[in-house]
Amino acid sequence: MPLELTSVIILEKGDFMNNIYNIFGLKREAILLDSRLYILKAMCAISAGFILGNAFSITRMDMISVMLGVMYNLEAINVSGVKGGINQMLASTLGAMTTGLLVYAMGYNVTVLTVAIGMGLTLYIALIIDYRMVSPVAIFTSIYMSQFIQRDVAGNPSVLLTFQLRIAALGLGILIAITFNYLFSFLYYRQIGRRRLEFAKLQSLIGLNKTIEELSSNPSDHNTNNTILALVFSDIEMVKSNVETMMKETWLPFNLKEKKNLHIIYEVIKSLKIIIHLAYDSNYIHVENNVVVCDTDIETLRNIIQLLGTIDFTQKEKRSFTMLNVLDSADNRISDNIGLMSIEFNKVLSLTQTIQ
Repeated sequence: MPLELTSVIILEKGDFMNNIYNIFGLKREAILLDSRLYILKAMCAISAGFILGNAFSITRMDMISVMLGVMYNLEAINVSGVKGGINQMLASTLGAMTTGLLVYAMGYNVTVLTVAIGMGLTLYIALIIDYRMVSPVAIFTSIYMSQFIQRDVAGNPSVLLTFQLRIAALGLGILIAITFNYLFSFLYYRQIGRRRLEFAKLQSLIGLNKTIEELSSNPSDHNTNNTILALVFSDIEMVKSNVETMMKETWLPFNLKEKKNLHIIYEVIKSLKIIIHLAYDSNYIHVENNVVVCDTDIETLRNIIQLLGTIDFTQKEKRSFTMLNVLDSADNRISDNIGLMSIEFNKVLSLTQTIQ
């Protein structure tokens, strides 16, 4: 077979495999969020839940609660998740007690009033424990206590048996989830901050490229549409929250250098968040106030995108970067915004060189 033909066939096979991977493979963003590790952790944890749940006579009667307890409490961000698991168990226990007492007091012939009051009290308790999120496990527990009432050996309905079964099964599931969260956190915890920062960088590039596209167009050609930037802003805020969680983590053995890196990464993420906020504002002003953007500002944005794209936060090799020149801004808010974006980006470059 001629060499040229062989090369073409190999190239076509390579392209085919790349296309298959692009269709069925995880995106890089998902990989940076440790999705592969999360899938493996979920498979191991649910297997342990199935085996251990069937090993005990009481939990064997409610395997759904065991496995739901496992999956609801597995941390996708791969930190230890001990506090979250304890909060969910506490909210679920109090919710089960509240709803169970209501059922007992109002009669086993459950009415809409029993269900409504039980759910309301459960949500109230869950929000007292953690006002940011209502535990789905606690919600399910409230429903469980009114809809899946167990019977004793005499065939009589029993709130106590229902409570014991639910808490035993759920508690086992949460304990298994906490254990696997903790064990798996040792695999990647030193790289989590860098990987989250790289994810934030990729999302920032999407937002900045969209900003150039918007600012380079005629403002009268379209209405304000900052949906993409809003999604990018939300993703960066999620990463910021993840890093904050890691900074507060007491169950992982971060050394002084790693703790310092987390604080630096946190500051970089804050600067990226400010940059996207300024980009969002610039797009809005461009369309709503019909402001024409000068070529110098567009070129500054291109330089930011180019330089940001050359940084790989997952690599430990240090690189030196030339700081952007912060130009005198024109007399409009968009130019002011881009000047501020240059300042924040220079801060990103400076901080990046201090990550060890």
